Parts: sequence; C-alpha cells; structure tokens
Amino acid sequence: MQDFFEIARTDFAAAFAGAWLFPLLLVSILWIFLKEKDKMKKLLLCGVPLLFLFVYWCPFTGILFMKLLGQNVYWRLLWLILLAVVIPYAVCILLKGLSDIQRQVAFVVLMGVLALAGKPVLSKEWFEPSTNVYKLPQNVIEVCELLPSNIHALVSNRLMPYIRQCDPTITLEYGRNSLVYNGITETEKEEQILYLEVQKSEIDLAVLAPLAKKQGCTFLVFSSNRTYIGNWKDYGYKEYASTDEFCIFVDLDYKEGQDTRKWEE
Repeated sequence: MQDFFEIARTDFAAAFAGAWLFPLLLVSILWIFLKEKDKMKKLLLCGVPLLFLFVYWCPFTGILFMKLLGQNVYWRLLWLILLAVVIPYAVCILLKGLSDIQRQVAFVVLMGVLALAGKPVLSKEWFEPSTNVYKLPQNVIEVCELLPSNIHALVSNRLMPYIRQCDPTITLEYGRNSLVYNGITETEKEEQILYLEVQKSEIDLAVLAPLAKKQGCTFLVFSSNRTYIGNWKDYGYKEYASTDEFCIFVDLDYKEGQDTRKWEE
C-alpha cells in the first residue's frame, strides 16, 4: 500500500510540478458546478474529472490499474481528467457573462495565465539542434556506430531517448520513465538499486555488475567522467570502445554477432 502511494505521488508530481494546471482545474470544476445549469454538462465536466481523480488516488482501483497498465504508465490515467476540455469550458462560461470590453480584457489576462502555467515545449530541456541527417544528437550517433545490433544495453540517461531511434534492434534496460527513480533514496527493488547505482559519480562495481548481469545487460554505456570502485574484469565486463563523451563496456561472455536482446518488458 505504501508503495502505491509513493508511485502515485511521484507520478502526480511529475505530471503537474512547475505548473498551475491542477489548481486551475480545481477552480474550473468549482466554477462550472456553480454556474452551469445543464445537469448533464455539469456531470460530465465536474463529476467525471473528480471520479478519475478518485480512481487515481484510491488504493484499490489504483493497484488494479497498475497491474493492468503497468507501473511505468500509470500516470497516463491522469490524461483522462480532460484538462483541455474542463478549463476552456470554465473560461467560456466566465467570458459569456462579461460585457464586450471586459470580455476582451479577461480573455487576454486568462491567455496570459495559461501561457505562464507551464513551460515552453520547444525548450533546451527537451530539444537540442541536430548535427546530422538522422536529426539526432551527434554523440548518440557516435555511440550507436560502435554498438553492435541485436543487443540489450544499459545506457546513460542522456542517451535513453535516442538510442532506439538510431538502431531499433537495441533493447534498453531503462527508458525515460525510469527517471522517476531519481526521487528514491532507499529501496529494496533490484531494478531501482541498479538504476540508482548508475547515477552515482563513483560507481561500485560490486553492486552494479552482478545486477547488470542478472538483468542481461550485455553492454553498458556510461559518461566518460564516471569513476569506478573495483576492476571491470573481476566482475565479468571489460572496456569495449569509447567516444569523447562515453565509455562502452561489454560482458566478457559476449560473442560478436550474438543476439542478446531482451523482450520481456
């Protein structure tokens, strides 16, 4: 039960952190409830969003949906709240009750509020200029040119969004959804322990290597500025190749051309 609330809280914060959308949603629901006279519209635009919020936070329905959808996509249940319908409809009700000049002023102010309620999509946080015909960062291309096809790999967070765009035969131990693990400090789950160990500037190979082996990670790709406690060969890996920004390590049991992909996701 405690794990459920931790996952729900983390996903909810990731969906609404840094924005005013959730407070705006609650204000919009209240406004529609007070001003809308059509009972069906009131039910759809007030009752349904509140129902989905209840379903999301209720442990019984939440755990059921986690089993059906998977923990990594549980946050998508928040999409069913219909933010893009409820908030604009509440704004329309507000504007409808104003005079022409008041309506124009309110419209400009409300558009400004919505614009400030989040972050620009085309920001440096999510995008960077491409320098090649693949439209991908050059450092990704350099790594993919060194990695064989048909392998299972554990890669740096900076490479996660792009590797499979360059070579879809490569399967990854972690995708972007695993970034929620960054907020965890203590855990007994092996997949989270492995992820958190990878994020350290000094990686303990006694912790990392056995877990990586167990998960079938044939190739490991880390930033070149990482340091390690222990010797790679003592734990079944060796340096395979490197670029200016990344070092690639390979399982000593790997044979060139071997298919090590992992499909049971």
